[in-house]
Amino acid sequence: MGSTLHDAFWSWALDRYDGQTLRDCLLELQESVDLVVIEAMFAAWLAERGRQLSMDEAKQIERSIAPWVENVLLPIRRQRVKWRGCEESKVFGAEALRLELEAEKTLAKLLCNALSSPFEGPALVSYRSNLALIRALSSPVDLDRLVAAFEQ
Repeated sequence: MGSTLHDAFWSWALDRYDGQTLRDCLLELQESVDLVVIEAMFAAWLAERGRQLSMDEAKQIERSIAPWVENVLLPIRRQRVKWRGCEESKVFGAEALRLELEAEKTLAKLLCNALSSPFEGPALVSYRSNLALIRALSSPVDLDRLVAAFEQ
């Protein structure tokens, strides 16, 4: 997919992430259930565009992004978390945060490239229908909280 689509998604994700309630919910789920924040943002963005994901598409997306998530994003995040609160490592933590953001931006491109069919549908789709396909959100309580945060 073209960079225009990726740019549109990335801008939308940054705008939505600015909301305190949504950001807090996403970060809490990242900590508690290893939610990949940008993956959840992608599912919600597609819902807003009227694009319902199928289970097969969700699995394909997960397979497409898994190597990047496991080998790049998560190791950076784990190291950043280790350095959190350590005064001697403060500068390293700031650099790890910058790298993590760049890794998320690359992941956004991978997400856009993983979906081959149209990105827009005829009508708004509920956040729940797309977010429910994310494996990390297996708990109905976690799913309910995230849907509510997106709906605010």
